[in-house]
Amino acid sequence: MKNLIILVFFLSLAIDSNSQALSQIDDIGTLQEGLTAIKKENNWGFIDTSGTLVIDFRDDIAMSPKQLPAFNNGLCLISEMKDGVNYFGYINNKGEKVIPTKYLVATPFENGFARVIEHYKIETGNTNTLGKKIIKYSYNELVIDTNNKTVRHLRGPINLLFDKLTLQQNPPIIKSSFINGNLISVKESDNTYTIYNLKD
Repeated sequence: MKNLIILVFFLSLAIDSNSQALSQIDDIGTLQEGLTAIKKENNWGFIDTSGTLVIDFRDDIAMSPKQLPAFNNGLCLISEMKDGVNYFGYINNKGEKVIPTKYLVATPFENGFARVIEHYKIETGNTNTLGKKIIKYSYNELVIDTNNKTVRHLRGPINLLFDKLTLQQNPPIIKSSFINGNLISVKESDNTYTIYNLKD
């Protein structure tokens, strides 16, 4: 019996010494929905409550201006550069992209909703003096649900200069904010507000 106890003791030491240690972590988020964001160099990953890295370090995890990366309503914001323009989408808690990176601006989900800006390309059918087709761009500010369905059109279409340098330096701005789980306010161009009930 004494030999069995000693063997179990040494086995537990061996298991502890083989457990993975996460070192040289540059930043740590807060626990949210059972996952915590951790940053190593310029990449973010997620650990569970046992410290196991469940979403490997990747370079597309995006931060919102007010918080470190986190899961909200089972989704986390990601970004992807395409032709010099940054687009946003969302992954689930398995690291799978479930909402495509197609939005010029996007917020984390709150109470099952996210605010996004989606752009549109419109071919006018006309040509310029060089014979090139004239294309106009515009955008709408929308509220989407976790299934990427548009719940509410908030504003737009608004003309957009679709130039990668302009979009990098001066992207469109989300002008809405949540009042509570049902209500959202939108600041209009005349500095008044419109309030929508998302549950209608």
